[in-house]
Amino acid sequence: MLSSTITLSVNGVNKVLSRVNDSEPYSSTYWLEDGLTDFLLNIKHTVPSKRGASKESHLIRLDVTLYDADSVVIRKQSAWTVLEVTTGRQDSTTLGYYSDALCTWVAANEALILARES
Repeated sequence: MLSSTITLSVNGVNKVLSRVNDSEPYSSTYWLEDGLTDFLLNIKHTVPSKRGASKESHLIRLDVTLYDADSVVIRKQSAWTVLEVTTGRQDSTTLGYYSDALCTWVAANEALILARES
């Protein structure tokens, strides 16, 4: 199980989210209300019920809601990633390599992606 808090660095500022739900098997939810911004982090795993079955996945999703001074929602934004094996058994090492490669590429090309380049 992950720790009871998760720290995310947002634009150089650490945000500490606390676990608010871990009652579901293979999932947990973390939350931070930070002034006019709410952070919600969900981590969910889909694990095959049968040994050797395929379709194992791992979802990490961050939802951020921004409010104005009157608590009216200004904007909701999300960022997430899914690590998935659809056929065969999961190889955590190589799946980790692919995840690292993709995250590095996205970080290096974020401005182009957000400018709708494809």
